[in-house]
Amino acid sequence: MKVPLGWLAEWIDLPASVEELEERLTLGGLEIEGIEKTGPDLSGVIVGHVLERQPHPDADRLSVCRVDVGGEEPVGIVCGAPNVRDDLRVAVVRPGSTLPDGTRLKKTKIRGVVSQGMICSARELGLGDDHDGILELPGTPEPGTPLHQVLAAGDTVVDFEITPNRGDWASMLGMAREVRTHFGGELRWPVLEPPETGPQASGAVRVSIEDAGGCHLYAARLVRGVRVGPSPAWLQERLESVGLRPINNVVDVTNLVLLELGQPLHAFDLSTLSGGEIRVRAASAGEKIVTLDGQSRELETGDLVIADAERAVAVAGVMGGAETEVRESTRDVLIESAHFDAVRVRRTARRLGLRTDASYRFERGVDPGGVGRAADRCALLLAELAGGEVARGRVEVRGTSFEHCDAIRLDPSHPSRLLGVEISRDDVIDCLQRVDVGAVAADGDILCCSIPSWRSDLRIPEDLVEEVGRVWGYDRVPEMLPAAPLLPVAIPSHRRVAARARDGLCSAGLLEVRSVPMSPVDDPDGLRLEPDDPRRATVRLLNPIVETEPELRTHLLPGLLRAVRRNLARQVEQVRLFEVGRAFLARPGELPAEPEAAVAVLAGAARATLWGGDPPPLFFQARGVAERVLGELGQTSTLRAGGDAPWLHPGAQAELLVGKRPVGRVGELHPGVAAHHGIGVPCAVVELDLDAIDALGSSQARFVGVSAYPASRRDMAVILAADQPAGDVLDAIRTAGGKLLADVELFDRYEGEGIPDGRVSLAFRLTFQHLDRTLTDDEVGKTAAKIVRMLEHRFGGELR
Repeated sequence: MKVPLGWLAEWIDLPASVEELEERLTLGGLEIEGIEKTGPDLSGVIVGHVLERQPHPDADRLSVCRVDVGGEEPVGIVCGAPNVRDDLRVAVVRPGSTLPDGTRLKKTKIRGVVSQGMICSARELGLGDDHDGILELPGTPEPGTPLHQVLAAGDTVVDFEITPNRGDWASMLGMAREVRTHFGGELRWPVLEPPETGPQASGAVRVSIEDAGGCHLYAARLVRGVRVGPSPAWLQERLESVGLRPINNVVDVTNLVLLELGQPLHAFDLSTLSGGEIRVRAASAGEKIVTLDGQSRELETGDLVIADAERAVAVAGVMGGAETEVRESTRDVLIESAHFDAVRVRRTARRLGLRTDASYRFERGVDPGGVGRAADRCALLLAELAGGEVARGRVEVRGTSFEHCDAIRLDPSHPSRLLGVEISRDDVIDCLQRVDVGAVAADGDILCCSIPSWRSDLRIPEDLVEEVGRVWGYDRVPEMLPAAPLLPVAIPSHRRVAARARDGLCSAGLLEVRSVPMSPVDDPDGLRLEPDDPRRATVRLLNPIVETEPELRTHLLPGLLRAVRRNLARQVEQVRLFEVGRAFLARPGELPAEPEAAVAVLAGAARATLWGGDPPPLFFQARGVAERVLGELGQTSTLRAGGDAPWLHPGAQAELLVGKRPVGRVGELHPGVAAHHGIGVPCAVVELDLDAIDALGSSQARFVGVSAYPASRRDMAVILAADQPAGDVLDAIRTAGGKLLADVELFDRYEGEGIPDGRVSLAFRLTFQHLDRTLTDDEVGKTAAKIVRMLEHRFGGELR
């Protein structure tokens, strides 16, 4: 909120220094976003005292003046103004200083006489159009005093950031109260009571509140015979100083009272109100209204509207309707001043995307005690500035009582305990009284504190402690180190798992992305989910940031695929991205489930390296990434071919298992999913269920020594069924080999000549080694024979 200090000074005396005001209000909890100075820059102009005027020896219209400018010796200045004379206080610019228009003054010689400065006129200072003579300063200011300290030129406008709980600050009245809190003084109220004539307003206007919870108080004033036209210059300048555009004298008066008293007002053209009736009611579903900005808006049942006998004429607390606005032909004006429910106003304003000066204040809370006062002030100004006559009386109707905390009990020692500094009982009472909170003794030493109507933010004793602290001065609280012991904080296991998964994926050469958790409505279709798939149960947002993304994601993959598409469109040939985050699955009657996962996408074939030859297919690259990350997490995984993920290729996907528990999957992206997301290159996907991995618990790494003895290697090729998973065979070989088998790997797969149909040849390389001694050929042979017998018996294998 912008506050011109000249305007504020009409309400209360201000300290001499703007810096002092800024510092004290900042320490009191007000955030100052900026300070703007209006008017000409008079920093280079000082006060001069003309001691003597003499005619110029070589010019009839010039004078040579001896001027005291605050230095040790008076200076000589040549001046051509006819009104310069002895003992006159004037505005002087010395050589080297700058005029308000930016001109730097130099010492000059005028008709043979050196002039050591310039005595300025009002126009030269930017203070008016008078250039017939020099500016004569009032009083007897001290020579050498900066002119801006003597002469008001422009104003200083302070821009305050108002916190959401302090609606009382959003007015000149509220700011004047805050200045009084810190500097003392008396408020100077403007005239409020309007002159009333003619019949009672209640005879021409009927007001009813049908939604009593949405409107606590509605007051109407009637002003007849107004003449709508431009506002006077002073009113236009006042509105422009705070960034408002003048419209006409009626609308400008409502805005002026809003800024003065903090109470939003609205003016209706009485002739446009059907039946002269005002009804405060809830909107009907689908009801429409054209607001003052010319937009047609569809309302919902939770919205509060002002209606006449036939239709809605305003969105309560937000914006008026175009059909009943004040125009040049308006003669009778109905002034609305009301107290609406803050939550209802906030919800409607946000849903409609309307942020107005009225909703800004209603959301933060307005003073219910100021509703009638603002209507009276507005009627008074309309009578003065628009020539209207104020009808007798206000038409007031009340809804349900506003929930205001009238009194709070406070232990006077409570502020000292919370603030950590000793504050006496008398100081506590004094601080509270300075914010208009009355404090009287109740039971024993307890204080009963009465809360003013404009302080809706004060509800509990701690709120009063905050007031004591900011008035007493947080800057007076001494600095001290905390005495409490600092205890180590245990990081939750799921965070450790997520962090280690990130590290593993990064070390595998992938880049992490962070996408917003909102998603388009067609994401489930893009993943080819079945109609009854639980991932179709989405959480819909009431107020989405982007209208095309109104739901929370149920899977991380679509966001990654959109990132892949953007990178491919920018000619990135090989994309390797991952994201660690949560999905959101709706549950009836409960908060949504939030499973955490790590998902990676490898898109585009890897380029062949100079020395390494052709890279493996994407599926095997993805498998290597998954196994590497699980290894970083301390888990040994196996692969089980197949799976039911509809977004993966049915013939190129597999489940990742730790023991018998699924912890993720790996596979190639389904062509339909790739086409839906506009991806035309091969893609592989890695998914890790971090919740499942976390539930396995952490496995401690074990150190195994390096054997200093030679290893013995044996290769064997075994004919097996073509559909036999090689992973199961590898696990069985490791078990049968026991401690003597140090490693086993599959290095060849063959189908063709010499191999029966439906069979396949798998070649394994077995490495035997002992930690403490060299193995004998007999030990290696017996162990290898044991492995062969196991393969024949368990898998029906045949040694080639």
